[in-house]
Amino acid sequence: MAAIKNLDRMMIFYHVVDLGSFTEAAKELNMAKSAVSRHVTLLEEQVGARLLNRTTRQLNLTEIGKIYFQSCQKIVEETQFMQNEISVLQNQPVGSLKIAATNSLGTQYITPLIVEFMRLYPKLNIDLMLQDQVIDMVEEGIDVSVRVGWLQDSNLIARKVADSRLVLAASPSYLKQHGALVVPKDLEKHAWVNFSLLPNPTEWTFTQKKQKETVTVDGAIKTNNADAVRTLLLQGVGVSVLSHFIVADDLREGRLVELLPNYELGSAGVYLVYQEKQYKQLKVQLFNDFISKNLKLD
Repeated sequence: MAAIKNLDRMMIFYHVVDLGSFTEAAKELNMAKSAVSRHVTLLEEQVGARLLNRTTRQLNLTEIGKIYFQSCQKIVEETQFMQNEISVLQNQPVGSLKIAATNSLGTQYITPLIVEFMRLYPKLNIDLMLQDQVIDMVEEGIDVSVRVGWLQDSNLIARKVADSRLVLAASPSYLKQHGALVVPKDLEKHAWVNFSLLPNPTEWTFTQKKQKETVTVDGAIKTNNADAVRTLLLQGVGVSVLSHFIVADDLREGRLVELLPNYELGSAGVYLVYQEKQYKQLKVQLFNDFISKNLKLD
C-alpha cells in the first residue's frame, strides 16, 4: 500500500513541477491545494531530501529534485503511452477530451455532433468550451479547437474541414427605412454593425466579374460576438457581414435579406486546430476524423 501511495505522490509532484504551481496542479488533479502541498511534503520525507525550494512567487527544483523529476517524467510518459496503446487495441478512447469552439458554430453544429461522437465512444468525457475569442490552447489545456475565419500564425497545426460563404445582410425593416443597396459604395451611407474580432472589420472588398471594389464602413456599435451581430441585424440596427451558416435560417425564412448577391465577399474557413503532440492521441485523431466527415454547413 505504501508503494501505491508513493507512486501517487510522485504523480502529484510531477504535475506541480510541470505546471509550475501548487494551485494549477490542484486544478488539474481536482484536489485541494493544501492536499497537494501535503503530499509533496510527505514525498520529501519519504525520499529523505528536499525536492523543491518554495517562495511566495515561484518554485525551484533542488539538485536532487531535478533528478527525481526526470524519473517521475519517465513514469508519467510510460503510463500515458500504455493508456494510448490499450485505447488503440480496444479502439475505445478513455479519459477527457477538452474542445473549444466559437459560439455559433459550437451551439448549432459541434454540440449535436459531440452527442453522436459520445454514442460511439461512451468511455470518453467531453469538456466543451464556447467563446468567439481565440484562446491559448496550451494554457487552457485544450485538446482540439474548432475555429472559424482567419488564423494567425502560430506553432499549432490547423486542418481545414469546411468553408462558409460570407454574406452581407440586413433586416427588411431596416431596408424599408433606409433604402436598398445597389453597389458596394452605397454602404458608406448605411449604419454598420462591427464584428470587432475580425482582422479588419471596417474595410471590405467586393468582387464582381474579377473586378474588385474596396469600401470603408462605419457604425456606432461593435461587438466581439457573432451571435450578437446577428441579433442586432434582426433588430434592424444596421448592416453587416456574417458567415452564411449563422444566418442561413434567417435568410430562408425572410427575417434577413442578403444584400448585393451579385458580388462575392469570399469565405471563412473552418479549422480543427491542435498541438502536434496532441494529434498522436487516439481520442484527438478520432474526433478530428469524425468532425471532418460529418460537419456539414448550410
